[in-house]
Amino acid sequence: MQAGFRTARDKKRLMAEINAVPYIDVTLVLLIIFMITAPIVQQAVTVQLPQAPEVTDTSQATQPVKPFVITITRDGQYKTSEAPELVLTQSEVTLLVAEVVARTQMNENLPVYIQGDREAPYGRVVHLFVVLKNNGVPNVSLITEPESAQ
Repeated sequence: MQAGFRTARDKKRLMAEINAVPYIDVTLVLLIIFMITAPIVQQAVTVQLPQAPEVTDTSQATQPVKPFVITITRDGQYKTSEAPELVLTQSEVTLLVAEVVARTQMNENLPVYIQGDREAPYGRVVHLFVVLKNNGVPNVSLITEPESAQ
């Protein structure tokens, strides 16, 4: 048995591996060609566009909409931005919800904010939020204060 010499059978074995070096070379050459020719190939069409008068929008959409704010005090009472001196109790919440629904039906872009005191009962804030959402008021948000302002 000769370990250092190859036999005739070993010389005739075929390699089952693909030689990827020529494919990489061709790919890089094509990439360079495309990078050079791409800016040259771009063509622009010059067109004289017609002129038209400027359209000014006079609708109410350009005017800022004053938000409707509902405040819940630490005592659990409700106040609104429209009548801040009027204090509503828990039993008058249904009237408040009906008023907000009517306002949003007249103006769909009306933002409604709920401003709950930090010491206010959390359940009342969430209950008002859910009732407004369930009655179809689209823009209901909670007002918070940034943590750095404490």
